[in-house]
Amino acid sequence: MFHVYRAERADGLVDALGAVVRVPLHDPMHAEVVAVPTRGVERWLTQRLSAVLGASPGRSDGVCANVDFPFPGRLVNGAVSAAVGVDHEADPWLPARSVWPLLDVVESTVGEPWLAPLAAHLGGTGAGSSRSARRLSSVRHIADLYDRYAVHRPAMLCEWAEGRDDHWQAELWRRLRERISEPSLAERLELVPARGDTRSCRRTGREPFRITCGSSRLPARPALTLAVLQGKICESSSD
Repeated sequence: MFHVYRAERADGLVDALGAVVRVPLHDPMHAEVVAVPTRGVERWLTQRLSAVLGASPGRSDGVCANVDFPFPGRLVNGAVSAAVGVDHEADPWLPARSVWPLLDVVESTVGEPWLAPLAAHLGGTGAGSSRSARRLSSVRHIADLYDRYAVHRPAMLCEWAEGRDDHWQAELWRRLRERISEPSLAERLELVPARGDTRSCRRTGREPFRITCGSSRLPARPALTLAVLQGKICESSSD
C-alpha cells in the first residue's frame, strides 16, 4: 500500500509518521526508511521521533534508532533499481561513481568547441594541482546535477538520450551515457510499469519506506513509479 499524507504544516506530517513507525516492522533488523529533503529535516525528525519511539507512557524519553534518512533521489533510485534487477550498491550512475567516467569524458573533450563554456569555467586545458582540483570539483557538481535531473526532470534526460538539444550539458550527458553503457535512472523509470516486480521491493510486514516528511513535493514520474511498485495509492489528510 502506498499512502500519501498531506498537511499544511510539517508538524502534522511528523505526527502521522510517528503513528506509523511506532508499529515495529516484522523484522527488527530492518531499518525504517524515511526520505528527507535536507539534513536539517533529518535532525528535526530524529528529535521529534525520539519522543515517540520507545518512550515510556506519558513521557518523551524514547530514542530514534535504526532509521535511515535518504534523500528522495536515493530512495527512488534504490526502489527502481530493485524493480529492474540492478544492484543499487554497484550502480554506475551513482554520482560517486559516475564522476570518474564523466571526468574522463571531460578530459578527452575539453578542447572541443561544443564544450567551450565548461572549458572557460575550468580555466582552459592546462595542468596544475589547483586546476585539477577545480576540475574534479566542477565535474562532481555536474554528476550531482545529472543525478537530480534523473529524479526531477527524467523526461528531459530521455529527450537528451534521443539526441534532442545540442547544448553542452546535453551533449556531455550523451557521451557519459555512451561511456557508462547502462540505462540511467531516467531510462529505468520508463521500464518500471512494464517490468517492475513489486515483490522485489517489498519486505515481509509493513511497507518498506515512508515518503517524505518535510518535502514540499516529489516529482510526478518518480512518485507514480513508487506507487506502481507498491501496488496502489491510499491518500490521507493530516490536520
